[in-house]
Amino acid sequence: MSKDALRAEARAVLRALPPAERGAAEARIARRVWEVPEVAGARTLLVYASLPEEVGTDAIAAEARRRGITLLYPRCLPQGRMALHAVDAPGALRQGRFGIREPDADACPARGVRDVDAALIPGLAWDRAGHRLGRGAGYYDRLLAHPDWRGFRCGLFFAAQETPSVPHEPWDVRLDAVVTESEVIR
Repeated sequence: MSKDALRAEARAVLRALPPAERGAAEARIARRVWEVPEVAGARTLLVYASLPEEVGTDAIAAEARRRGITLLYPRCLPQGRMALHAVDAPGALRQGRFGIREPDADACPARGVRDVDAALIPGLAWDRAGHRLGRGAGYYDRLLAHPDWRGFRCGLFFAAQETPSVPHEPWDVRLDAVVTESEVIR
């Protein structure tokens, strides 16, 4: 199956998730992510501001703040690049490119990829080999392939987003772990 066909299929699966089931699954993922030692032990955690179809991260971010973990959020730049910024409070996020909440670049200090201990990564589909299918613009693959990247890469997905095999290219960066509502896959 092509990446475009798999994206269409994954979006249909996500649209079909009943809201109550989705909410319960997100709550389980928000608890289960702390079972990953690299996430629980991170001093600095890269987290995404979720779009409606993605696993929500607000509860995870709140727990990370409670634990004293510094949160970084990405900001999309031209040419498929991302800038990372430390965000102290959800109110520092503004509507940015592609309708994604992003850090206010003037209010949130910029940080580098070397600062990331662990990262929570979204996507449309995943497989057990650690491949993920993103939206197709390559933002996360470019970020995770940065030569200075050292952080642990953890995907957050609903179990229903699993597919037997995600088509991948040499430049697609694999995840170190996937957290779903039912398990942690390493």
